[in-house]
Amino acid sequence: MMNNNTTTHRGSSTSPTAPPRITRDREALLGALATIDAEGWEGHTATALLQYVRTEVVRPLAIDAGLRGAAASQAEATGWEAVWVTLTKPSLRTVASPWGVLWQVARRAVLGEIVAARYGTEERRGRRLDAAARSGEGGPLASLDSLASAGWEPAHTDPDPVAGMAWRELLVRVDQALVDAGWEPATATRIVDAVLRMPTTPDPRCTLVGWRLLAVELDLPPWQARRLALALRGTSASPGLIPRLLTAGDEVLRDPSVRSELNGTLHRLTTSPPFATATAPERGRPQRAAG
Repeated sequence: MMNNNTTTHRGSSTSPTAPPRITRDREALLGALATIDAEGWEGHTATALLQYVRTEVVRPLAIDAGLRGAAASQAEATGWEAVWVTLTKPSLRTVASPWGVLWQVARRAVLGEIVAARYGTEERRGRRLDAAARSGEGGPLASLDSLASAGWEPAHTDPDPVAGMAWRELLVRVDQALVDAGWEPATATRIVDAVLRMPTTPDPRCTLVGWRLLAVELDLPPWQARRLALALRGTSASPGLIPRLLTAGDEVLRDPSVRSELNGTLHRLTTSPPFATATAPERGRPQRAAG
């Protein structure tokens, strides 16, 4: 009679290793990551965790977004990759709700794929175009065939690249301002890109939306991520460097308070006047001051 055991060359028998069971709670996730530290990402635990994340976290998000076929597969792959990168970051193990962070990362990646496909460009530009469309300044791409059948003719003027070039030059100046404050050039570029991807929908429960996820994405301490968000993006009451450059130009870069605020993103003991002003009215409500 045959059995299901596997016989080794020494004559002993072993049972195949059963895949570990993944549950969606903090302790189980931290335990799985600790096991992965010992086994590596090629082990059984990592395989089970990544399969669970793909089928139970990322795939439902793509389906709920209304994606089907190749678009759903592409969004699923992008979201899965983003979550995998987040799983490797040590800061994930310190947050109170790591599964919530993974869900937010997957959701952002899936929505990024949607806007990129909608506007036929990469995610960063797609999000800018989508924000412009919501404010009435533009709209998603339309089929040329459907427009032609409706009687529309293509415009005879060439697109002006000046606006796009000006935006790219502005981002270069923001990158350089961070470098002048002491950040490495590659890190400065990553910071600016991540700040531009922060949520834009206001939340009455906090003064600045998205800085906690920014800390996870950049693998930075929370205080540093919040200062970067305040310095570059700001709030409605106190605009940051990017909106001020758009409205006032390069003169902003020579403002001592701006330089002090950027220096404060690198050194925790440095507290510039804008940070003190932003937090002073909230002393009676520490939950608001925390963002």
